[in-house]
Amino acid sequence: MITGTDFYHVMTAVVPLYVAMILAYGSVKWWKIFSPDQCSGINRFVALFAVPLLSFHFISSNDPFKMNLRFIAADTLQKVIVLMVLGLWAKISRRGNLEWMITLFSLSTLPNTLVMGIPLLKGMYGADSGSLMVQIVVLQCIIWYTLMLFLFEYRGAKMLIMDQFPDTAASIISFKVDS
Repeated sequence: MITGTDFYHVMTAVVPLYVAMILAYGSVKWWKIFSPDQCSGINRFVALFAVPLLSFHFISSNDPFKMNLRFIAADTLQKVIVLMVLGLWAKISRRGNLEWMITLFSLSTLPNTLVMGIPLLKGMYGADSGSLMVQIVVLQCIIWYTLMLFLFEYRGAKMLIMDQFPDTAASIISFKVDS
């Protein structure tokens, strides 16, 4: 049963984040406080400074020797299963392709754990649960984002070859790059 205290802890963790997001949206769309150029600058600041520093803060507080191996194994197993199912779907189905596989894998397995997940879990289950989410963030940064970059590069190379050699792209077995 959810008590009033539990509800209060969850709301105090989540409401400030949502209020900030709603105010940011309103300041651009409704009140026209920021121009598109200013929004671009703010987004660049967040992408280059705020998120990396926030990630560093959480990752540096993680002790790799005290990571919960069962939790990490369960998270890795579910991501591998989703990746295999989506890969099979992209290979077999007429409607499946690499672009949708990458998008669905990203949406289904790489949640926004850093900004929303950690405060939400701390509010729901206490401070100890935040360390589990930090472990997920560490693995996302090391393994899963690297895999996503590899898939995007593979997709880009595949599209480049298809554009450069539209009639013979399927018959190309190997190629050599002159440097």
